[in-house]
Amino acid sequence: MNGPDLWARDLVSQSSVCVPVDLVSSGTNVEVYKERSLSVNYDLVKFARDFDTTTYPKLIATFGTPSDVDADGKVKILVMDIRDGATANSAYVAGYYDPINFFPDNFLSRVRSNYAEVLYMDGKELIAALTRDPNAFASTAAHEFQHLLRFPRMRAVNHNDEIWINEGTSEVASDIAGYGPQNSRMDCYSGVTDSRCLDGINGVSLLDWDNSSSDILKQYSFAYVFMRYLYDSSGTTEAEKQNFFKTTVIGSGGTRANTTGNLISLFRSAPNFNSTLLGSQNSEVFFRMYALLVTQSFGLTNNLSSVEYVNADGAAATPVDLSSASGNYLLANSPSLLRIIANPVLPTVSRSSIKQGSTNFYNTATPTVPGSTRKNYGRVAAGSTKGVFFWADSPAGLNVSVKYVQTNEEGTTPTIPKKPRSLKSVIEETPTTGPTPICGIEFTNDSARTFESIPIE
Repeated sequence: MNGPDLWARDLVSQSSVCVPVDLVSSGTNVEVYKERSLSVNYDLVKFARDFDTTTYPKLIATFGTPSDVDADGKVKILVMDIRDGATANSAYVAGYYDPINFFPDNFLSRVRSNYAEVLYMDGKELIAALTRDPNAFASTAAHEFQHLLRFPRMRAVNHNDEIWINEGTSEVASDIAGYGPQNSRMDCYSGVTDSRCLDGINGVSLLDWDNSSSDILKQYSFAYVFMRYLYDSSGTTEAEKQNFFKTTVIGSGGTRANTTGNLISLFRSAPNFNSTLLGSQNSEVFFRMYALLVTQSFGLTNNLSSVEYVNADGAAATPVDLSSASGNYLLANSPSLLRIIANPVLPTVSRSSIKQGSTNFYNTATPTVPGSTRKNYGRVAAGSTKGVFFWADSPAGLNVSVKYVQTNEEGTTPTIPKKPRSLKSVIEETPTTGPTPICGIEFTNDSARTFESIPIE
């Protein structure tokens, strides 16, 4: 059935193209369209049914209902040959969410709007990737759907959420939809099976992202693991965990997780949070959760009784016993992260300089805590010449900040700001590793970024 033509962004020219489409399936919550000239060797009708009956209800139960600017009650998914300039064995865009569609169309603009909720999925290279990972298409759609659900909440306050929070949440969204765990992310986190992720998260910042950095693959992996760990630590039932995630997106009590500090503040209200074990201040809680995760990830669980902690700038390090807390917040309590226990981070490179949000491994001599200490420095020693030194602090600080405007769930309509940005999924194709995804790289008017990522399994 012929459908209405849809606008899509040419990622090379950063202008819109009008794509003739056919309507493949129209369900209760989703309409799937295919570019008319494109032949797709994939059951899009089944995909539409699965998204309509599984992905959609699971993710709105977790993140809240989507916007509905065109008042049709449905999300549109356009399967097309994404205009990304891809050639054989080059990077290509697997899918993206373009927030320009959240705003009324301006026919004088180079980038046009459908004024509807639209996800874009690649119908060529991503389809070919299904021979390696049958879930690649559906998993990417779930990841991008979280961005679509989150965007109106961000724009209601004209404040972009920290990248690691947004991307880590989308990674876990694929799990929640039934397409996880993300084994390739965990393998990169640990530094196993992939030469592009050697040394794992050693020296890599969870919080301070630079999309031009060679660490980008590891940062996506770090974001997935930390957010999955926080999700699993927030409650003892799926309902409790989903409710925690929902508050991070739509907010609770005037706060949503647009910053690390706000995220931790919301975690402190989660059912499984224990202030006796984790403390009562955001900075203290983040330090302890970060320390618990990385210590277990580096296989240093036996050393949790003597974690050194700097609790103020310029202060001396004091010992903190986290052995009791580990019982409540074990990686073993998170079935999705058991792979890290079997494959811990085993780096070989000793790191000297440290960045906020990173963990440095050392294996030559135990470094002294610098005289000019910074808040949330920490160290876990495993003998006299081995251990990890970390800085569990956010560049933006960890105090609660930026109150949000109440959303539809709380009885008011969010305001619509004027600066859209887009989030896309980039996949790298190599002769030896096959297609490799990164989801959610931002763009507005610049060229598509084509970073390598982790092989789809």
